[in-house]
Amino acid sequence: MSDRTYNIILAILITVACVIAAALMYVIYRSVAQPPVTPTPTATAVAPSGNDEAWQRVQSSGILRAGTSADYPPFAFRTAEFELDGLDIALIREIGRRLGLSVVLDDMAFEGLGGALQVQQVDVAIAAISVTPERSELFDFSDVYFVSEDAVLARADSTIPTITRVEDLARYRVGVERSTVYSNWLTQTLVDPGFMPSSQLSQYEDISFAVRDLRDGRIDLVVLDKPPAEVAVNQGGVKINGQGLNIQFFAIGLSKGEPTLQGQINTVLGQMMADGSLNALVEQYIGVAPMPLPTSVPTVPPTQATATPFFTPTPAPCVDGMKFVADLNLDDKNMTAPPPMPPGQPFRKGWRIRNSGTCTWDSRYTLDPDGGNSPAATMGGRPTPIQGLVPPGAEYDIFVYLVAPLTPGIYQGFWVMHNPANLKFGNRIWVGIEVPSPPTATPLPTQTPSPGINFTVDRTQIFAGECVTFRWSVSNVQAVYFYEQGLPWQQYPVAPIGSSVQCPPVTTTYDLRVLKRDNTTEVREITIFVQPKPGAPVIDRFTVVPSTQITLGQCVDITWQVSGNVNTVRLRRDSTMLWDGAPVSGTTQDCPPAVGQVNYILEATGTGGTSRLQRPVTVVAPPPLSTATPFPSPTPPVPPTATVAPPVILTFALNPQQIEAGQCTTVSWQVTGEVTKITISRDGAILLDNAPYNGREQDCPAEAGAHVYRLDAEGRTGLTAFAQQTLTVTAAPSGPPLVGTSWFLQSYFDGVGAQLNVLPGTAITAVFDGSGTLSGSSGCNSYTATYNAGDPALTIGAAAGGQVFCAEPEGIMQQEQAYLAALPGAAFYEISGETLTIFGRSRNVLLQYTARRQ
Repeated sequence: MSDRTYNIILAILITVACVIAAALMYVIYRSVAQPPVTPTPTATAVAPSGNDEAWQRVQSSGILRAGTSADYPPFAFRTAEFELDGLDIALIREIGRRLGLSVVLDDMAFEGLGGALQVQQVDVAIAAISVTPERSELFDFSDVYFVSEDAVLARADSTIPTITRVEDLARYRVGVERSTVYSNWLTQTLVDPGFMPSSQLSQYEDISFAVRDLRDGRIDLVVLDKPPAEVAVNQGGVKINGQGLNIQFFAIGLSKGEPTLQGQINTVLGQMMADGSLNALVEQYIGVAPMPLPTSVPTVPPTQATATPFFTPTPAPCVDGMKFVADLNLDDKNMTAPPPMPPGQPFRKGWRIRNSGTCTWDSRYTLDPDGGNSPAATMGGRPTPIQGLVPPGAEYDIFVYLVAPLTPGIYQGFWVMHNPANLKFGNRIWVGIEVPSPPTATPLPTQTPSPGINFTVDRTQIFAGECVTFRWSVSNVQAVYFYEQGLPWQQYPVAPIGSSVQCPPVTTTYDLRVLKRDNTTEVREITIFVQPKPGAPVIDRFTVVPSTQITLGQCVDITWQVSGNVNTVRLRRDSTMLWDGAPVSGTTQDCPPAVGQVNYILEATGTGGTSRLQRPVTVVAPPPLSTATPFPSPTPPVPPTATVAPPVILTFALNPQQIEAGQCTTVSWQVTGEVTKITISRDGAILLDNAPYNGREQDCPAEAGAHVYRLDAEGRTGLTAFAQQTLTVTAAPSGPPLVGTSWFLQSYFDGVGAQLNVLPGTAITAVFDGSGTLSGSSGCNSYTATYNAGDPALTIGAAAGGQVFCAEPEGIMQQEQAYLAALPGAAFYEISGETLTIFGRSRNVLLQYTARRQ
């Protein structure tokens, strides 16, 4: 063999060896540095490769405990039947099924999910959690299961500059699909901080309607997923004017150092990607084809890492945690049998909870309302502080004082713990009740026509969402007014012969007021009895400004918001359709073309029925040209830099203003301006917290006398407005006068022979509810007991209370013991004005209270 031949063969062998070595290095790199991208559908779960505690715990129990936060549709939410649902819920259940595990879901505060992982309250966390560098330092993550990239659509002929920051959206009218990532994102980023008026964010039930309205010029921009945005561009008339403002990579969170559980989950995710089931879930819940998933956990740019914290460390070197243990009363059987509660009834709800963290709770820790299935579900609840000290691992009984909503329906109000830094943590717990519909009232007969006055209606009993037609004919009079009882009648003049279609959402009385030639007045009234439809959509807000009268040539601003199960929203001016397929929340402007009364009608239709509200506006002719002032131009949209409009109460009325005990009055209101909170109270007790901008609610006070109703509206800049109305109740309620009352203890029998005053700085309370339960605070702990009241007989059973020990003030525990020991000795009671006295069997004074206003 020649040297030349030898060198050629040697070069070939070296080249082959290098190629083989490179291939081996690549295979090693792929197996170490990169997770498998698409395993075959028949892949089995990886064998345990370590002794990590999470996988051992899951295997031994057969249960995968997953923490979620069911306030972020479409990833995690509660259905109308109060069941957990969403992409995250379906995904983790499928992962558990494929691993042969039962999945137990804990609904928790999002900010506390990381803490729950650290104290092993849950094994995994799945709640639309974005992977960020900050989170990856504290926790491990599964492979990414969902990628979201946005796009901003504008009209094809739009001159709006390219949107490069979310703040650029604030000055425009923006459309989004309701209950999506984008509606939540823009609400939290722009609306809640006050950068964008809520009226400029139009939320649609169907994103195709938003694109249609964009083409028609009703809105300026639409924010949506990139794939449907590209489809809309291909259909013509719109263009992509920005994208990538809110890229999200969602993964399942785990504690650090749990590789086996992480590997099991990643294997199942790989199977689901390969067999198409993951894509099917995404299309089912998100409504679009999923974007390609990365082959490794991505690094999110710092600007994307400022979302709601997945874990917020406590200021002290400890971890906060709370676990629900049991309902102490009013058990709703997981919302399958919510207990009935009369409308407007004050009541108390209690839970037993456990400190599952490593921090000791004190009075700086509070249980706070956290929303619910409707704005009324908070039921007037207020933050309730922890009493005494609750060390890690200890159980604690906590009670909150609430008022049942006025409107019939099923309510689920959520509560969550807050730490001293006001950060949420632990299980989200709830109170569930049902406010029953009032018995069907016997309708009054249609008014008998009197000479010169004929006032009729086609029917007096309807279901909510239906309409009736009033007709009247009056002769030889000065003026005629038709209006809803309780409203300022001077603003509703009508022709002597006419008709009106009305769609009252609750039982309502209408008046026809006639001013005769001799200056005397005669009023005819007809009541429409409305049976509610609990499953129909709820119109939370519908305002028309100006609300009563405009001059021909002027325009009105119309704003609305609808919640519940909604399919279609329509806005009409009488028979003229102004907006078919309108967003569930939005605003528009209309300029009536002729003189006379016009009715603006908002109609929301869903699977549970149809809800309607209407707002009448009178259009008058302009003054003669010689004295006329120029017509004002239509009010332009308020720019973000404009002065915030203060809250304005347009109407606040009671209908009727005098009733007998046991009857009901209808509270109606209409508020406009930039309003952050509306509260309606009776005699200082909250009836409706976070009320909508306009509405009607029934209230049935049980006590005789004058009751003051008050509406308070709070604005963004601290401006406030209020209005009051007084209701007269003419008869005493039936039943023992003790039922439904609430009291503060002033003095008690010490069991030896002395009557002692309550220690300064302590409060002992007693609430006698309608179900025979006495409850309250005994100073340090909460307590409950049964009672049976006659008039004046009273028996009270032995009280059950908490076990917390309070050291201060001195003597508080002895006072609590003496108070609880005195209760079973009750035999009689007497109420005199604002004082309740409870006597023993020998007529000795055991306890003396003063009235407690809820």
